[in-house]
Amino acid sequence: MSVKVKNRVVGYSLGVFLGLFAISRAGADSNSPQFISPVDCSVPSQCAIQNYVDVWPGSGHRDYACGTLSYERHRGTDFRVLSYDLYLKGVRVLAVADGIVRSKRNDANEGDYILKGNESVTLREAGNNVVVTHENGWETTYAHLRKNSINVSPGDMVKAGDVIGTIGLSGKTEFPHLHFQVSHNQELRDPFTGKKPSGCTETTMESLWDSPWKRNFQYKSSGIIDAGFAGQVPVLKLLAFQSEQQRISVKNNSEFLLFWGEIRGLKIADRLTISYENSQGDITKDQVILKNNQGSFFKYIGKKRPEDGWISGVYTGKITLERIVDRQWKVIDSRQKIQTLP
Repeated sequence: MSVKVKNRVVGYSLGVFLGLFAISRAGADSNSPQFISPVDCSVPSQCAIQNYVDVWPGSGHRDYACGTLSYERHRGTDFRVLSYDLYLKGVRVLAVADGIVRSKRNDANEGDYILKGNESVTLREAGNNVVVTHENGWETTYAHLRKNSINVSPGDMVKAGDVIGTIGLSGKTEFPHLHFQVSHNQELRDPFTGKKPSGCTETTMESLWDSPWKRNFQYKSSGIIDAGFAGQVPVLKLLAFQSEQQRISVKNNSEFLLFWGEIRGLKIADRLTISYENSQGDITKDQVILKNNQGSFFKYIGKKRPEDGWISGVYTGKITLERIVDRQWKVIDSRQKIQTLP
């Protein structure tokens, strides 16, 4: 079964509260800082950038590379964890440069927007967050952090790489991620160009990222978010909750044995193959060719438990995303998971 998810993912635009406006086409300043990564995970293997700053003036949206990895009026860079297991274990958020903590919020509940709706996060759209001021008028904001994970307070001095908190699911968001936002003299800046958002270019030599982060953060528009086995049909919006992971965990007497995958940035004519194989070489498989672009896509395959129960041993699940490049199929991303049944 496949589930199509809207291209626009819900997140929080901090510009409304911080007064950050995209107003001109200025380049990066000579006193621009050089940032390290704000997340303590490997990009793009463990974490990926789901959304960039919307640099397009007026209606519509574009990211700095003229792609569509953003949504209208989005004011930050969203670093998404590419494993629900890793997210639940905890991914640390780091200060990108030396500075002083200006403010924090640490008491917003996890998942309120998903479970209770928009009204539950009114005036708390950023969820748990930290704002750090840096030299020469620069400021960084870290939003959607895990409740009670923030270990700094206003007035604290932080060094680049110091732990601020943990990636969470607080505020107005549907997926676990860090919303990272940059301003200079109270004006929004895109860390991938150092500029005020006012348009895009397919190539840029400027960036606020220090090496090797600039190389690690190379633009990638498509990939697999996560995959796994399940004993019940997963509820996509609940996969970041420990209770849902426990509900769908595979047991020896599970009614179903499913393999699921969540993918982002699919293009028309992409080929998606999902399969799993048991210890005796029996294969369950499905393949789809995308008929239109999909910002996010969820698919699972599986079987109902036979009368004599599941075959014991190792089950290997695999999901592969391919695209035609130079008239040949090219693997864009692939993920493999193992499940053992006694």
